[in-house]
Amino acid sequence: MNGPETSAQSTPEPVAAPAGLFGKIGHIIRRLLGGGEPYRIKETTLLVVISLFMALAYNAVFFSKVLAIYPPGLHYLLFHASIFVVVVALMVFLLALVSSKFTTKPLAVLLFFLSSLVCYFVNTYGVVVDVDMLQNVVETNVAESLDLLSVQLGLYVLFLGILPGVIVWRLKVTYRGILKTLLGKAILIACSLALIAGALFSSASTFASFFREHKPVRAYVNPAGYIYAVGKLVAKHYAKPEGPVRPYAMDARVRPHQNERRLVILVVGETARADHFSLNGYARETNPLLKRETIVNFSNVMAAGTSTAISVPAMFSHLGREEFDGNVARNTENILDILARVGVSVLWRDNNSDSKGVAVRLTYEDFKNPDRNPICDDECRDEGMLVDLQDYIDQQTGDVMIVLHSMGNHGPAYYKRYPKAFEVFTPVCKSNRLEQCSAEEINNAYDNAILYTDYFLSKVIALLKRNDDKFETAMMYFSDHGESLGENNMYLHGYPYALAPMEQKHVPAVFWFGSKFPLDLERIRAKSGEPYSHDNIFHTLLGLFEVETTAYDPSLDMVSKFVRDKR
Repeated sequence: MNGPETSAQSTPEPVAAPAGLFGKIGHIIRRLLGGGEPYRIKETTLLVVISLFMALAYNAVFFSKVLAIYPPGLHYLLFHASIFVVVVALMVFLLALVSSKFTTKPLAVLLFFLSSLVCYFVNTYGVVVDVDMLQNVVETNVAESLDLLSVQLGLYVLFLGILPGVIVWRLKVTYRGILKTLLGKAILIACSLALIAGALFSSASTFASFFREHKPVRAYVNPAGYIYAVGKLVAKHYAKPEGPVRPYAMDARVRPHQNERRLVILVVGETARADHFSLNGYARETNPLLKRETIVNFSNVMAAGTSTAISVPAMFSHLGREEFDGNVARNTENILDILARVGVSVLWRDNNSDSKGVAVRLTYEDFKNPDRNPICDDECRDEGMLVDLQDYIDQQTGDVMIVLHSMGNHGPAYYKRYPKAFEVFTPVCKSNRLEQCSAEEINNAYDNAILYTDYFLSKVIALLKRNDDKFETAMMYFSDHGESLGENNMYLHGYPYALAPMEQKHVPAVFWFGSKFPLDLERIRAKSGEPYSHDNIFHTLLGLFEVETTAYDPSLDMVSKFVRDKR
């Protein structure tokens, strides 16, 4: 009598699901989210379900790009089905390798959260989360990150990150003992590999062309793409441990001469694209003040990278873009180190994130803080880096090299990058959700920020003019990279170099020289339309300061070959 009663108490009758389709769906959702007995599911089944969900929920952009390359139709129907199978099977394979009784749920929750973030930025801005983009993310400061927050980002995280995570956490995953679990896992791995092999073989020729000719597209696979990028970034960071800085150009010395001291200010711009400078033929007058100055405009300059984290170190490194390696550059003396070693006073002032490792051995001043930068409203302005700079110049006894790292046009909140007085082009996009703004509003906000850069550079030139009686003065301006403003549904920057459009790689470059600098401006202007790049900066600075070294390549010097010898 007692036995049956105890059994009845320990195994309650299941609650019948409500009748009707919507009632059943509601009943299922309540059980998944915490109402009633949780659903039971085998671990192997769960891994397949998770993989299917991630393939369908997070990869709209990847599949749309595949369809753009291989259009829908009978000819590519088998390939389209095969590539979906490959994506799902690859995720099953990766999850099966690392899943266990203690890791499956936490790993799924983490992947849902991260993948929802990646999905938002890929869908909204069209970015590619590769190694360079991850490095840029790691080195982005809090203020820049806040510009990217939005309600839609929260909705992505809620519905594609948190909600699936809660559902998986609620599931009752069943295990059948160590041996049976391992056997089931082995079968799952074998099946996933077999599916991948079969899918690849079924459309071998198409996959061969896809892998060979469209490598950047693979980076859009979510989460496999960013997992691979994280692995490469970690390997890149630890492959060459940082040690003592390696000297470079140890034979460098300043050429003996009777010339006056030299004062050079290099302005590192942010996110300015060449085709929005009126100096380069842009229809709008975005450079009214520079237009009045005796400047040299270089109209055909290519950036070393499409992100600040890559371009800024490359600008000051002796390594060209093709050979650039972040670890090597970080552990090797750059052009500023060499100038400091031969006696030039070097100062780096920063109103951006930081120097990306360039100025770690030099005098560095942070102007992102209102305590240091006296010109701040909604944010601290680039102009603030010029305050008390004359005092620094007056204290130096030899040649002077100053780098001003500006905030420039950093997106997506372009409307924050300039004071209200520079809001000339209207209406402007007042949101970080660029896809919700019209092309006119985006371009207006962006061009207003260019106007402020024009003003800032005119102030730099005014400072140099005040020192023209004591120095041979010069200003160099290079943007670190460009920006996509919605062309082909692409926004911001940071795309893989091979995939990036010209808007992200073609950058403005403007030089100004004081009256005492012994050069022929007309000869320089005659060559200003020739192809140049960030690779030229290292050698141009050596030439401007008359530094002799075997590391100097006069063919890469943009101006010093036209300097008249006054000795």
